[in-house]
Amino acid sequence: MRAALLVLLLLSSAMAGCLGSDNTEEAVSFPQFETVADDDQTYSNADFDGEWFIVIFSAEWCTDPCFDSMHAIWSVMPEAPVLVFSTDPADEPQGIDLATWHESANAHDDTDDDAGVTLSSYLFMKGHQPAAELDITKPGSVGFVDTEGNLIYLHQGRLSDTGLIQEKIDLASGV
Repeated sequence: MRAALLVLLLLSSAMAGCLGSDNTEEAVSFPQFETVADDDQTYSNADFDGEWFIVIFSAEWCTDPCFDSMHAIWSVMPEAPVLVFSTDPADEPQGIDLATWHESANAHDDTDDDAGVTLSSYLFMKGHQPAAELDITKPGSVGFVDTEGNLIYLHQGRLSDTGLIQEKIDLASGV
């Protein structure tokens, strides 16, 4: 009996955090949204019908972990469809507009003459309503949405594990 209890205790401690709220694999419908991005185009869920995408919940004033997550995703798949939602409801928090925010994210890895990553395909937009509906509490949180419009994985906080990013891209895209 004592040995069985010890094995149960060891197994449960090994799984600690696997079922917590920081990361989830329970698929839920991605919340409805309609918002203007930094390219002055309006986007909504309808624009992504039948398509998979990645969503990063950030804010105009968030550099780390937000930029780290953006650049880690780019390093795995530069052409990945990525929506960067600001969770800050203010129009230009701390005087930063969407275009300036996008430029700052691009410049995150610039050094000397090396322009680094441009994140040119990423769409930066307001998105505090979807974030609130999903109870996003950590900047830099990353979600993977499948072709059915389901949020199949949510990682709250910095996501820099390129193996995990590739795994979730494959899951979302159906590869």
